[in-house]
Amino acid sequence: MKIAFIDKKDALLKVENKTLKVDEQKIPLRLLDTIVLASSCRLESRDVVKMTQEGITLLLLSGRGDSVAVVHSSLSKNAELKLAQYKAQSRALELAKYFVRQKVKRHAQQLREHEVALDVFEVLEKVEEAESIDELLGIEGSFSRLYFSNYFALFSKRICLGKRSRQPPADPVNAMMSFVYMMTYNLITVRLLSFGFEPSIGFLHKPFRSHNALASDFMELFRADVNAFVFRLFHEELLESSDFSKKNGVYLKYEARKKVWAEFKAFTHGVQQKLDSEIADLRAML
Repeated sequence: MKIAFIDKKDALLKVENKTLKVDEQKIPLRLLDTIVLASSCRLESRDVVKMTQEGITLLLLSGRGDSVAVVHSSLSKNAELKLAQYKAQSRALELAKYFVRQKVKRHAQQLREHEVALDVFEVLEKVEEAESIDELLGIEGSFSRLYFSNYFALFSKRICLGKRSRQPPADPVNAMMSFVYMMTYNLITVRLLSFGFEPSIGFLHKPFRSHNALASDFMELFRADVNAFVFRLFHEELLESSDFSKKNGVYLKYEARKKVWAEFKAFTHGVQQKLDSEIADLRAML
């Protein structure tokens, strides 16, 4: 993914001659496919249109960093793939098992890197024997609770209360997990759109309002990567408690995001090849 993070407050963005101008800096549009606007900026609608016409997606990050709006070209493509995706709903359980099976294996592998061994043989057997999506989600939920009880034990109690919390996150580790999950989910959505998938139609997850169910399916393949990334941020002391505000929940401060962007950009670069490979694998399964 060719991503630009723009977090300068009140920056002026203009598009001229297929070049994005951010104040005095110039970036050729051909070098971008995604722009993350992480602060308020000055941008006219005609320039937004020019960017989407060049295949660029904009992610607009809220002030608190807990939500994103996606601006993407309305031009649809690859109708054949969408039709195959819809037809594959008749095999939803089979495809859903793939996502859960891979999630279990990858989470177990991530913990093994910290010398924590989870016996997942029985879990994988239950996945194969599941007779419905609801049963599969129950197995996945039980495994997630087991995983998190071990994952959170890797952190100091000073920054982690020992359990998963969201809406709002209750500690810096959960705040960072939610932040990176949210960003990764939206970048997966963008990538699915670029390949011609319908992101709202999933197999393990079901569509609901603006929820992109297929992006959530793919998130199960990359949550272990996100968790490893979050662990590294704290383990290498790139982030600390003072980087988070504590009001109606715990959130990464705006000023602290600058510590994260370079690391997150490197993270997304590492994930991209894996994501493209996974998307190609799903396309082959349909």
